[in-house]
Amino acid sequence: MKPLPFPLPALICLEPGPEEPEPPLFRRPRTLLYALPQREDDCVPRWVDEFSAQIRQNGSGLVMADCGMPVPQQRAALLACARSPERPPFASCLALDEEGLTPDGWDGEAALILLQSMGCAAVIFVPADQEALEELPRLFSLLWQDARIPIGAAPSFGDSPQAAASFPRASLLMGADAAACQDLAQRASQAQLWSVPPSIVPPPEDDWFIAVSNGQDYLLDPAFDIDGQLECQPDFIEQLMELEIDGCDALRLTLPDEDALDIFSAEQYMISMPLSLCAANPALMERALEAFAGRAIYDGSWPLPQEDLDRFVEQYGLIVL
Repeated sequence: MKPLPFPLPALICLEPGPEEPEPPLFRRPRTLLYALPQREDDCVPRWVDEFSAQIRQNGSGLVMADCGMPVPQQRAALLACARSPERPPFASCLALDEEGLTPDGWDGEAALILLQSMGCAAVIFVPADQEALEELPRLFSLLWQDARIPIGAAPSFGDSPQAAASFPRASLLMGADAAACQDLAQRASQAQLWSVPPSIVPPPEDDWFIAVSNGQDYLLDPAFDIDGQLECQPDFIEQLMELEIDGCDALRLTLPDEDALDIFSAEQYMISMPLSLCAANPALMERALEAFAGRAIYDGSWPLPQEDLDRFVEQYGLIVL
């Protein structure tokens, strides 16, 4: 995936742009994607196809997801960009409440970890309401620690220009229109927000893998062990609940055929632990990774060609142990 097509810092303006030259730091997405309506046949391939069609209509350039889009759909939009011939850069907007949760219940950190592992170019955090606005500086400073890509905020600064100083590590600020961005530029200048260029936190020496399942993230430390194993069958949920009662910390799930894949796709929301996927062949494995709204693990139980593994790491953020 491509990085952002402009230098940082930058002001992202969501309003369609004029023909005349833009003010300094102004940048606009070429394509703004919105949440797709729910349907009975909802699935990742359908979402990818619909987003791909919208991206083709608007040509190459930055693709951005609206903050009202559920995280699984944002993931599908990112896959659509990755499969486009131009492979345009993708930026995510995530609305957070005062506890750091998205409207569809995802932990903001888990969403960031997942999207950046799949090649997302940037993530911008938007306060869902006034309470969230008050907590956004604190949440942002925590999220910055796990960001390996540029992140930004869409704050409402009110009457206090000093509020701009609450986001000293933001690479991006976003406004709904040109007037809002002009105001952001003025207040950021008054607060000397970007007198020192923003930076991305360097990864620690032991930057351990982080898996994602059911909207939560799980740090895989050196003592990590996969202590549960199931084959995906019609009684999958019952078996999974028994493992959870027994204190299982991580699951190895085998998908032997298409029927197992269908069950997994429909019931994955029940998995609340790190997940290692095993599939009978690379094609089935890729379909499982596409369907899984999380960041899965590969532990080598069922060998796959290295070239396929490399592709799965790049496109789906697969963790190879």
